[in-house]
Amino acid sequence: MTLKHKKAFIEEHWQKKPVVIRNAFLNFQDPIDENELAGLSQEEGIDSRIISEISGDWSLHHGPFEDFNEVCQGAWTLLVQGVDNYIEAAKSLLDAFDFVPSWRVDDVMVSFSNEGAGVGPHLDQYDVFIVQGKGSRRWQVGSRGDYTETFPCCGLRQISNFEPIIDEVLEPGDLIYIPPGFPHNGIALEPCLNYSIGFRAPTQQELLGRFADFADEKGLFTSRYCDPDLLPRESREIMYQTEIQKFKQLFIQMIDSPHFAQFIGQCFTALPTQNDYSFELNEQYSPNQIEKMLDNGMLLERSLSLRKLLLKNEIDDDFQWDMWINGHLIQVSDEQLVLLQKLLECDVIDKNTKINYENSLFFNQLMSKLVITGAFFPV
Repeated sequence: MTLKHKKAFIEEHWQKKPVVIRNAFLNFQDPIDENELAGLSQEEGIDSRIISEISGDWSLHHGPFEDFNEVCQGAWTLLVQGVDNYIEAAKSLLDAFDFVPSWRVDDVMVSFSNEGAGVGPHLDQYDVFIVQGKGSRRWQVGSRGDYTETFPCCGLRQISNFEPIIDEVLEPGDLIYIPPGFPHNGIALEPCLNYSIGFRAPTQQELLGRFADFADEKGLFTSRYCDPDLLPRESREIMYQTEIQKFKQLFIQMIDSPHFAQFIGQCFTALPTQNDYSFELNEQYSPNQIEKMLDNGMLLERSLSLRKLLLKNEIDDDFQWDMWINGHLIQVSDEQLVLLQKLLECDVIDKNTKINYENSLFFNQLMSKLVITGAFFPV
């Protein structure tokens, strides 16, 4: 989409109403096939599941899988999360949605279904773009509303039937966008692949829980409630509004502290495997080691699971840039940011890359940090 089309899409559809875009990807080539997808679902640490249905009886199985014949019964769908972390061509699908901030991106989920398969009518509470790969699928999307939720089997959420406002068959390269809260159901008309680009939309409850974990890990916010201006009252059970305001103020102090920006940076760049806020660094590499490695012909390859977020941090009358990468902070000046962003655009860095930068010392220092944070790794 051109910039004009992107603006029009945001104004008309983003979080407002679903839409089908025909031939969104011309001459679309699947970045992965069903056999490679099955291979990923056999790996430890990769989130995968198979949903199957036989005569109205549903079942859900979680990977890693060893025997597909046992779980792929009836109409079945294999779903694998985070394929963009393992297949570069799958990650490149995200480029088409560059009008959405990268920190909002969750992952690229890939699914393969046999004929007649789907996961049933359901609701998602996040935005999703679904690209049709090989094969075809019939999509029905309803209006926002109150729907009765059902659990046909443990771990599988579905809803009651809905009246479709979209009822379309998607062919390879077609795209459907579904905003949060719109019921939808997709049925494979033949064996097919689908690519779902989902976006993060944490609830207040989720943010509060993560913030509490962050504060606990860092040993922050230990101030206690105090009331030197305590007032006598008619009954000991009474709490005054001024006292409620004091409790509110304790929360406001936490939100307004510099630590909150640090929490946001870590929270939105944490890798799925990082389940706390300790964020241990990778093996330490000094700037001198980086220089020697490159001079000896070693390559530094950019990680597919790279997550980054950029914050402008104002300091008195000046400012610096806070670049959060995989839960780690790199602080740079305006001039240094240009180099950092150029490096992060490189798929591979070698000694020739180093030669192209005049400030070799800063280059080595920066690459040392990027390797330590997991943005690049030696090959």
